[in-house]
Order: sequence, then structure tokens, then C-alpha cells
Amino acid sequence: MAVATEARANHLEACGGIYLEAEAAASCQVLPTETCTVECEPVAGELVCAARLTTQCESSCTATAEVECVPACEETCTPACTAQESDGQPPNCMGLCMSDCQQDCNTKCADAPNQGECRASCAHCCSSDCHAQCDSEPEPVCEPVCTTACTGSCEGRANIDCQVSCQSESFLSCKTEVVEECKQECTTTGAAIFCNGQFLATAGNLQACADAIEAEFNITLDVSVSVECEGNSCTAEVDGEAKASATGCSVASAPARSRWGLGLMAIAALGFGALRRRTRRDARS
Repeated sequence: MAVATEARANHLEACGGIYLEAEAAASCQVLPTETCTVECEPVAGELVCAARLTTQCESSCTATAEVECVPACEETCTPACTAQESDGQPPNCMGLCMSDCQQDCNTKCADAPNQGECRASCAHCCSSDCHAQCDSEPEPVCEPVCTTACTGSCEGRANIDCQVSCQSESFLSCKTEVVEECKQECTTTGAAIFCNGQFLATAGNLQACADAIEAEFNITLDVSVSVECEGNSCTAEVDGEAKASATGCSVASAPARSRWGLGLMAIAALGFGALRRRTRRDARS
């Protein structure tokens, strides 16, 4: 648990409301039309669908945490939180909550017909309840933070099975819709953002999503879309870079602009080469 809490993980409303981990954020790419339309496959819509279906299933998944869950969680949370404080970092409520809540995800999803969907559902269920608790911003000391984090974790754990089952009934139709949404965004915007192969639904506002990624993870994703049209046909090219200052395996000392304030860990060899070509009309998204 102490290791897992080093990574930040957040909802990105400007990117489709998805739960995104730091490692996935490090892989983000801006793909131009001719490339991203190929990537608009059903599997690329799992995170977007999990985010949407978690909200859809909330009304039917209302289990409450078992009484013994929070004290048991606090037994592991407190040492992990104390280790953060000893390293000079403020307690990370979301990291602590998500680390505990997701412990059973791999086991629960091991026999699932579609493990990717199951893990996405599990993660977003945890994320929803963790945010509901951690957004209250408890005092930055371990005793209230761990209680808050464990309350969110235990509520999430209580509803994982229900959420996974409920969401599985709608994943197929949702992913079909997201594929079309992805292709439309690739065509109308001239590009789309993918992180670890997952489409981020920006509703056409690539810059807002890029700004959200930068704010949460200290990763700069520069987006320039160049569009060239002939008659009724348009093609787009992208200048895009994902940048994070790194020394060894941790981001350099620039502070993260996030309410949970932890730096991004385990990033190696970031950087995506920019494609630069002259075109007749430039549009920045």
C-alpha cells in the first residue's frame, strides 16, 4: 500500500470524467485524424464507458460498508500515511483511498469474461466513493485523513460487485457509441488524445483536456492541429509533445498543481516527437 500511494490518480472531467493513473497519463499522445480513427476501437472506450456507467449504476448500487472495514483499513493506512509525512509529503487522501479500495480488483476480475471492462468498472467505482469522501479536504494529518480515506474505500468496496455486474450489461452498447464519438472527434477536431490506448472524450476541446492533465500530473501535452482542405476533403496533422522534467525515475522538484499535491512517480523516457509540416490553415485546440 505504501508504494501504491505514491501515484496520484484523478477524475479528469474535461477528458470524459475518467479515472486516470499517473502511469497512464505519462503515455498520453495526440493522434491526428488518419491515425486516431484507426485507434477508435471498442477496447479504447473502456475508461470513458466505466466513468459514465458508474454514474448510471449509482442509483441501484447503494450498499453500505461493513462495520469492521474502516478499522481494518486504518491499520494499513496509518503506517503508509506516516511514511508519506516522514518524507515531507502531505497525506494523500485519494492515493490512500484508491490503494486500499482496489486491492481486490485483480482477484475479483480474474475470471471476468472481459477483464479490461471489469478492472475499469472496479477502479471507477472506487474513484467515485473516494472522491466523495476526499473532496471534503480533511486536515492534513494522518489520523483524520486515514479515517476519511478508509470510509471512501470501504463504501467503494461494498459496491464493487454491484457496479461491475450493472455496468457489464451496458458496456457493449456504450463502447459502440464511444467508437462513433471517437471517430467524430478525430474528424471534426482533427485529432484526439489517447492515454495508454484509451480514448479521452474531450467533446472537441483538446486543449481543456490537455490543461487538466497538466494540472493534475505536471505533464505538459502541447496540442497543435493543422488542417488542410481540398474540396470536401480535409486532413489534419498534429504537433504534440508530452513533457515532464524527470531525474532518474521521479519528476523534478517543480510542485504539482493538485489539491493532493503528490509528485508523479515512475516516469521514464517521456517525450513524443513533434510532426511539423506546412499547411494552409492552422487551428489550435
